[in-house]
Amino acid sequence: MDTICDVIVLTWNQLDVIKTFVESYLANTVSLSRLIIIDNASSDGTKDYLLSLGDTASCKFEVILNKENRGFVGGMNQGIEISKAPYVCLANNDLIFTKGWLEEIIDIFEKHGNVGLLNPNSNNLGMHPTANVTIDDYARMLKNNYSGVFVEMPFCIGFCMFIRRELINKVGGLSVEFYPIFFEDSDYSMKATEANYLIGMAKASYVWHKEHASFKQMGENKENFFVRSREVFFKKWGKILRIVYVINNYRDLQDGLQKSIELARNGSYVWIFCKDLDKKREDIFKDLNITEHTGVQFVSFKNNFGLMWNILKKKKKYDLVIVDNKIVQNVLKGLKYNILDKLQSDRIKNLRKFSYENSTDI
Repeated sequence: MDTICDVIVLTWNQLDVIKTFVESYLANTVSLSRLIIIDNASSDGTKDYLLSLGDTASCKFEVILNKENRGFVGGMNQGIEISKAPYVCLANNDLIFTKGWLEEIIDIFEKHGNVGLLNPNSNNLGMHPTANVTIDDYARMLKNNYSGVFVEMPFCIGFCMFIRRELINKVGGLSVEFYPIFFEDSDYSMKATEANYLIGMAKASYVWHKEHASFKQMGENKENFFVRSREVFFKKWGKILRIVYVINNYRDLQDGLQKSIELARNGSYVWIFCKDLDKKREDIFKDLNITEHTGVQFVSFKNNFGLMWNILKKKKKYDLVIVDNKIVQNVLKGLKYNILDKLQSDRIKNLRKFSYENSTDI
């Protein structure tokens, strides 16, 4: 029987970390898969441990031992090149898995043929068990409440990122311009969107991420790698914008929400300010029969003063405000905000492309 998924994971020393990963993976993964482990020139006994691993009923092992450290991008591309399964997962080595995590991912892919990239739900995405609730109990709660639920996101994150085989065939592996690490996942998300695939999260699949445990070895180089890769991303795709879109009443929200989701699909984060909005976030998407998108948030306001206060109180200034109220426009223009009176995709794209270099007036 062929494997349904190839899971690629890198190691670089930290023997105890990869041992925990493998043990958790084998204990919680039922579907037949292949674990491709690529060692980036470890020197702490990790190689001997990897060579001792043998196939199980549900997992095949493939180990590649590099003579030099090829970084995250280089190592993952090695795995992608030899992968053959319909779905490929790029996984950090500091993950803890829960029952049914992979099966839920595959279910979402097979139900939604236009989904190209997927993350499992995770603490890395802000979903934490409450006090005295175990990771496994929390995962069961998500499974009971959200089985089969797909949620869109502006970007997938590389801590545990699944890729549909057809997307790999179209756009290839990770871009080497982001060597050794950082923003390669955001770049791949943009390429997936450009190829007309949706990206997002399987809400009932849960994986715990020991966030950045594998980055500690980078030391002071981590910040330098991050800044360099961010600059490469901004030059290639433009700045990630934070946009306010003002809707005057709930009747206009459906059209405004659809437009906001299109902005989010192109790498922006959108706050919809709607007058007298009294519904919860999940209920809004359900009422309007629209798939939830994490890149869109909602803020209610009562009047012009409340609208401006909610915009101005943000410590991190919004990049663009879309509002047709002349009074609000004039006040915000005087405070050097970029303003549009209606959504204009070409002008927003222009702002994305150049605002990382200058404060672009549109």
